[in-house]
Amino acid sequence: MSEFGRGPRDERDENRDDIPVTEAVVMADLRRSRQAVRGPVDPGAARFAENLARAIDRAPGHPDDDVDVAERDVAIAAVAPAPAVAEPLTDPRRERSSGPASLPPGTIHPGHQVPRSSGPDAPARPGVPPGLRESAFGRAAPSGVDMLPLPAAAAAVVVDRSDRIVRVNAAFARLAGRMSGDADNGPLGMPLRRLVVGADGDARLIRADGTLARVRVVRWDLAMDLQAVVFVELGSASDARRIAELERMARVGTWTYELASATLRRSESLEDLYRAAGVVADGPDGPVEGEQVALLCQGLRGGNRPGDHHVDLRLPGGRLLGCRAVVERAEDGTPVRLVGTVRDLSAQRMAENRHRAAGARFADLVALLPTGVLLLDAAGRVLDANPAVCTILDTAPEDLRGVSAAALSAEPEPLSADGLPDWLRRVPEGAEHGYRIDALPLLRADGTRVWCGVGVTVTRADDGAPLFLVTCEDVDDRRRAAEVLRSAGTVDPLTRLLNRAAALDAVDRLLVGPARDGVVLVCGDLDDFARVNSSLGHDAGDDVLVTLAGRLQRELPFGCTAARLSGDEFVVICSDHSEAGGPERLGHIVADLLRTSVTVAGRPVEVTASVGLATPTPDPGLRAADMLRFAEVAMQEAKKRSRGGVGVATEVVMRSATSQLVVEAELRAAIADDRLVLEYQPVVAADGTVRSSEALIRWPHPERGMIPPGEFLPVAQRGGLMRELDMWVLRTAAREAASWAPLAEVAVAVNLAGLLPGDPEFADVVNATLAETGLDHSRLILELVETSLVALPPHALSAMADLVARGVRFAVDDFGTGYSSLARLKELPAQTVKVDRAFVTGVADDPVDHAVARAVVDMARAMGRTTVAEGVETSAQFEALRAIGVDAFQGWLFARPLAAEAMRDVLRAGRLRVPPRTDVA
Repeated sequence: MSEFGRGPRDERDENRDDIPVTEAVVMADLRRSRQAVRGPVDPGAARFAENLARAIDRAPGHPDDDVDVAERDVAIAAVAPAPAVAEPLTDPRRERSSGPASLPPGTIHPGHQVPRSSGPDAPARPGVPPGLRESAFGRAAPSGVDMLPLPAAAAAVVVDRSDRIVRVNAAFARLAGRMSGDADNGPLGMPLRRLVVGADGDARLIRADGTLARVRVVRWDLAMDLQAVVFVELGSASDARRIAELERMARVGTWTYELASATLRRSESLEDLYRAAGVVADGPDGPVEGEQVALLCQGLRGGNRPGDHHVDLRLPGGRLLGCRAVVERAEDGTPVRLVGTVRDLSAQRMAENRHRAAGARFADLVALLPTGVLLLDAAGRVLDANPAVCTILDTAPEDLRGVSAAALSAEPEPLSADGLPDWLRRVPEGAEHGYRIDALPLLRADGTRVWCGVGVTVTRADDGAPLFLVTCEDVDDRRRAAEVLRSAGTVDPLTRLLNRAAALDAVDRLLVGPARDGVVLVCGDLDDFARVNSSLGHDAGDDVLVTLAGRLQRELPFGCTAARLSGDEFVVICSDHSEAGGPERLGHIVADLLRTSVTVAGRPVEVTASVGLATPTPDPGLRAADMLRFAEVAMQEAKKRSRGGVGVATEVVMRSATSQLVVEAELRAAIADDRLVLEYQPVVAADGTVRSSEALIRWPHPERGMIPPGEFLPVAQRGGLMRELDMWVLRTAAREAASWAPLAEVAVAVNLAGLLPGDPEFADVVNATLAETGLDHSRLILELVETSLVALPPHALSAMADLVARGVRFAVDDFGTGYSSLARLKELPAQTVKVDRAFVTGVADDPVDHAVARAVVDMARAMGRTTVAEGVETSAQFEALRAIGVDAFQGWLFARPLAAEAMRDVLRAGRLRVPPRTDVA
């Protein structure tokens, strides 16, 4: 049996006389023999092992927490260095006799070896995933290094990836004679290699006074690229047990090869490690460590000074052992022995693989995200960017890297002392401390800006350095939509003037200000503007309104703001009427600006406006709505006097306006309490037969008597009550007409001004009302003025067509007042055209009225519509209308509006008296 093949603890080799022995070798042998002594377990070593396990190995995956041990191993493992290439190992003894040694079958073969170099030129270790930090330090503990508890039973330090000491315990300070607070000799920040020399198995710790302490060094890899280093001072009988406990905890074993005696010894922990890994330590071809020993010996024989050698041994089942060997020398430099350290790297490599896979998954996820992601270093420079942010900024990733956060900003921003813009703030680490900026202008590559929603959090790099994680989302479209919504709330979409709500808000702010007495509100309403829409179309009317709005914006006096209330009604708000020469002078300025000639579609259009103005009353509770009401009443008074007039809201006018509020409130209550009544005016054929009856609303006021529609309908219009009023009339007329069925199948006609076909619920309301009252669809006629039927949207025409299909008829009321609307008649699903009383009045003696009435009748007949002439009061009118072919007639000549019971009497009679027919020349 060769010397190399002897057992690991063959004590005969230590006493051979033929081996030259130096003093260093003798001292080393003495130390080894002392280490071989076995005694009872030292209580101090047991406590130390327990403390160290709790301080370093205690993690959420600890077996005490009923979690798999493999998870605990992964949680405390560090990432190993990247592999490099080295030569195969050989046995020096066999090299001299029979060539290269072969390894025992079933243990390690060349395919399992992944040799790599170590030392100053070795590649730096990649960091541990941030998730391991919590596992190493505990979930509740902060991430700082100072939170790592160190054991008190033995000297220990924590070093970072650059080998600098970042934490020491009191035992180390005593052993090294270096206090932590010592500015000159304190160990913190000092490279560990300046304090420790020699191999870990038998090293020297340089004390502050220059003396050396022999120590055994045991290392643990921690999270965040930290390493715990424990020093056991050699010399006591319990050292071997203490070291064995430490090595088992660190999953480390050691071996020595005495060069003088060619003797290989293994520590107990290494034997345990081999057994756990399934390694046959001594096979037919020699020990497992043979090739590593041979390679280092070969270097020594060649005169080289090999430093250390490292090889990874891959084993079946995914196990991995890291084997490191160094040459230990005497004080004169003579090689004494080889010392090897074997680490179980299985959990470490598993963590590394998981880290790499998690990193790849994260990178793939970030690349696929539609949200832009930027990674910036602590100085605010871009380290990386995903494709989404490159699309947002219209640039390439390589052009973004290295760009500062300040250069990304589209607007100059003040920089902090460390060069960061205001939008990039240093906040505590973690998503819970992150912040968001709803809209930040960033700079595109072409120099344009893009508004982005930005989220910022601070995280940690693999080396522990802080990083900014910034998400970017293009919010340009969202900002534009929000701007449209904001404008919709304050700006008139057609004229871009303030709308009603914004105007009232502006006046309210002025009324509570110190210059309240200088405020004037001027309201202007265009005279007879409906003729522009009906004659030239609504597009032409819009052009007129935009032109007038422009004049107001450009030419109003200083301190005045224009707004559009609705339709053709404008208002001017003046904060100080003295700038315009007083309230009345301002009223005339506004009237003059709204009086002009506008060319639309090549045609000149003359427009004027009636104007009313109001100033604040002494009432401290006065609101903008009150002033507007006073100005509108003054405007209505001016409109009654003449076109283009100017009215002032005097005390009388304001009392009138206040009374209108009272009337509005009373009308609202009358509708709710069903205190209105309907009268019916028959529509007859030429022979007096009743064809239908038009429902006319009346208001029997308890104090003022019967109020005609001409008085309360304008109040309803201004108070927004027209839709409620229409629904009340429709429901009441349908219910009463349904009761006529035993007398006659006569239809009832209902005028609509608030409930119109453009209302999304129009058809549903009509159908529901008829179903509720029991009136057949064929007995309902809905009358609409022609101005409400111009340019109806498709859904309104569809609703009308649906009702027509069920039997409802539509009548166009006041037809003939808008000549351009004649062509639109063919587009409407209307069966009846009512000739306006304006043409009926002079049809018998005015050639123009007669011609217009004939044209309306002829066109209606050509399109299959019937005609009804309203306002017939004389026999001459009746005879002329009958002569031109009118189908039915309505007016006082036949019957005044009748109460419901009187209408029943007419239906019982079946017909009304009509003038006898006379020959017309």
